Amino acid sequence: MEASIAYALELINQTLAAAIVVIAASLLLYNLTRNLDNRVARTSGVVLGCLTIAYICDTFTSLGPTPGTYQAVLRLQWIGIAFLPVALYHLSDALLATTGLPSRGRRRRVIRILYAISIVFLIAAAFTNTLIQPVRLHPDFFPERVMFGLQAGAVFPIYVIYFIGATFAAFINVQRARQRCLTRSTRRRMGYLQIAMLTPAFGIFPFSVLLGIGSEFSLVGLFLVNLTNVIVIFMLLFLAYPLSFFGSRIPARV
Repeated sequence: MEASIAYALELINQTLAAAIVVIAASLLLYNLTRNLDNRVARTSGVVLGCLTIAYICDTFTSLGPTPGTYQAVLRLQWIGIAFLPVALYHLSDALLATTGLPSRGRRRRVIRILYAISIVFLIAAAFTNTLIQPVRLHPDFFPERVMFGLQAGAVFPIYVIYFIGATFAAFINVQRARQRCLTRSTRRRMGYLQIAMLTPAFGIFPFSVLLGIGSEFSLVGLFLVNLTNVIVIFMLLFLAYPLSFFGSRIPARV
């Protein structure tokens, strides 16, 4: 009975991950084709690109690749994981600038530093075991499948601090932007963004590294992964609504 539930949850997880890829990629293409000149559209495209890459890799691992390919994909997934915190901060800076408070150089320098740090984390994840290390698993419910989990390396606590710090700073920037909005409707939309933009961060963060190797393939782990994926889907759609107003030449009523 437990094995059947596990297989059902895994199938739902694969379906939801594929749905996130479709939705995130669609929103990304919509943003880039609608108004590429708008800074909010471009920076939100970076956030959506990180999500798309991470969940494409997630979906690919469910197709049963060879052990070498599986490990390579887990490392490739860190393109999205490493750059999402700075992408969120970059988006928050663009939102703050739209309210009439552009960077005087300090926030711009912080963004460049954060991108450089993300590149270092990506290199560490892709070519070394100092950040993460793939470990072969033999889960009880899927003994016939090749599966790998992630084990934290010595540098992983530093990434956690970076992730929390950049995400919190992004939240503060959007709060400042919300306080500077002049109308009730724009404050409401900025409030939507303030909550919705944090969801991709928690949806993409590798919590399994903190919870223990193979925990994502337990019944509780599979249930939590599915719940997170459902929340990410709804929040992506919720995120698309307020972002569609930035840079649009069409009146809000239309």
